[in-house]
Formats: sequence, C-alpha cells, structure tokens
Amino acid sequence: MNQISIHVDGAVSGTQNAGAAAVARSREGYFVGWLSRQMESMTNNEAEYHAALLGLALAHYLGAKAVEIVSDSEVVVRQMQGQSRVLSGRLKPLHQEACSRVGYFDKVSFRHVVRDYNHLADALATEALAGRVVRMRKRKWRN
Repeated sequence: MNQISIHVDGAVSGTQNAGAAAVARSREGYFVGWLSRQMESMTNNEAEYHAALLGLALAHYLGAKAVEIVSDSEVVVRQMQGQSRVLSGRLKPLHQEACSRVGYFDKVSFRHVVRDYNHLADALATEALAGRVVRMRKRKWRN
C-alpha cells in the first residue's frame, strides 16, 4: 500500500480516562484498518497527539509509504506542520515522538478538518473511553 489517509481523534472524559482512535482509508476510498485504545487521564491535546501516534503506527503496520493524517485538532496539525511552536512541557515529548515516527515514511502530511468530517474516528475514540477498544483490523471494504 503506497498512499493512505488516516483519520485520527482523541477524546477525554473529565478526569477518569481518555481514548484515541485511528481509521485508515486507501487512496481509492476503501477502509483498510482501524485501531483504538483506552488510556489514562490526560488533557485533550495529549489525547489528540496519542491519536496521531496511533495513526502513524497503523500506517506503518499497513506498509504505507505516504501518509496523510487527518485530524480535527488544530493544535496538533499546526504544530506538526511547523506553523505553531510547542510550548507545553507535556506536549513536547509527544511532538518529538510524532516527528520521529514521521521519518518512517517517504511523505507525511497533516490536514485539519472540522469535527463533522471526522465521525468514525470520533466514535471509536469515544468508545475507547468506555473501555470498548477495537483491536487492529486489516480489511478492505468500501464506505
């Protein structure tokens, strides 16, 4: 698989826990894999970075060479594009890890979308909050 688009989202629930999800689509529009994870309590921006890291891990697993990470987190997208500085001490290590993982691919881009265009990743991240985690799947089916 040469080129892949991965929608990612993070979710938090008060101070109890967090969830992250990634949904991969091929260039032709087929869903080719998805992954979600429940995590300990963190900020929303931290959860969004964990979702981006999950997306990059999923892309690596699927053997992608070029990756587009699609997120509704303007903070993560702008920081990964180099348009905003990472000032938070809690986000710096996550940003550094994401930058390191970007090196696994020939090309990586980050694109911001409004939440309405990120439904499936949002739903999986919300499910992960409740402990309903979807393990990595590798399938080919069209929306």
